[in-house]
Amino acid sequence: RAGAGDFGRAASRLGAPRQHDARCVQKTARGSRVSDGSGLVLLATLPVSAQVNIDGGRSELPGMKQDLFDMAQKNKKSGGQRPSKGPPDCPKSDKMSPFWGLAFVSGELFVKLNSSEEKCSKLLTVGGANYSVLTNASRTCGPAGEVKKRIAEELSAVFFQAGLDWVRHSNETIEVVTEDGTFEIEVNEEKWALQSECWARGCECEQAKNPVGKALLYTLLFVAIGGLVSDSVKLTWERITGKKPSKHVECKKGHKMEEVKLCRTHVCDVCRNQGTIYQCASGCFYDLCKECYKVAKKKAKEDLQAWYEKHPEEKAKDEEKKKEKKKKKDTSEAEDSDTGKDGRAESEAESTTKAESEAGKESKADSSKPDEETDKEKEADAKEAESNDDK
Repeated sequence: RAGAGDFGRAASRLGAPRQHDARCVQKTARGSRVSDGSGLVLLATLPVSAQVNIDGGRSELPGMKQDLFDMAQKNKKSGGQRPSKGPPDCPKSDKMSPFWGLAFVSGELFVKLNSSEEKCSKLLTVGGANYSVLTNASRTCGPAGEVKKRIAEELSAVFFQAGLDWVRHSNETIEVVTEDGTFEIEVNEEKWALQSECWARGCECEQAKNPVGKALLYTLLFVAIGGLVSDSVKLTWERITGKKPSKHVECKKGHKMEEVKLCRTHVCDVCRNQGTIYQCASGCFYDLCKECYKVAKKKAKEDLQAWYEKHPEEKAKDEEKKKEKKKKKDTSEAEDSDTGKDGRAESEAESTTKAESEAGKESKADSSKPDEETDKEKEADAKEAESNDDK
């Protein structure tokens, strides 16, 4: 015979709650005699949750700390559903509105009160709530990116979230304060239907119309369309006539390759050998060694020659351009030589004038010397005459 204590101890070893399951075992033991085989069947029928709980439920007591294993166990019990981090869903809207039209402009709200054809006026409050209150209440429920949509299409839900009073039936009035004054406006479904269709486009409010912005957008649109058309025309023309190959060796992006100093650490992008001497002139990370550059140069010449054979008129144009460039170069060199000759002539003239001026100075100095000598002789003769008179 299996006693009640034996069943209770067996249940406690498996981690079953002792209060509920032990009582059930005691009642079963008292009501009927259970054999050893039936006792095993009874143990097998214990709840699965009791088999998972290994600490006897102590971790679930208030004030007990829980580790990662306890949190994982709790998630398994709850089915692995995690609580959502976003705001809850908004209550269902009654699809009624006091406005015939509505527009959001620069953090302000403009509405049409009497008809869909009138001018929009700035909304100050509706039902005692201004635009800031409506915005904050709209953020407390629903998706984060639909704040304006809830104000325009689910105004009743926004009022419920803000804790404000909303109309209970259709055609009831609500207080609306605009820059034009205070009004009692009816709320119904007809207004909501018109407003929900046009609020995203501004409901033809003058405040939502921006001629400068529209002109700028249209200009950008025309520029984009023009660029697309020009590129498509060029691409089509190149496919029909063929693109003219370049006479220079180019990288993969179509930039010209130029010769630089030997870079022993760089790797050739064709043969993958170290040591390159040609790089992209535009700064692309594209290098070539000397052998690969020669092969690419030869191929470029062959492709250009084959293209000239198919398009002889282009070859004639290129030759004329070469001749014009050569003429310009010759004329520029001739002008440089003429300016050099003129400079030499001017320098020679300056040297001759300097020599002549120096010679004139020397001649003047020579002519002044005999005059000084004659004056000295005259003075000596005068002194001799005076001495003779004294004697």
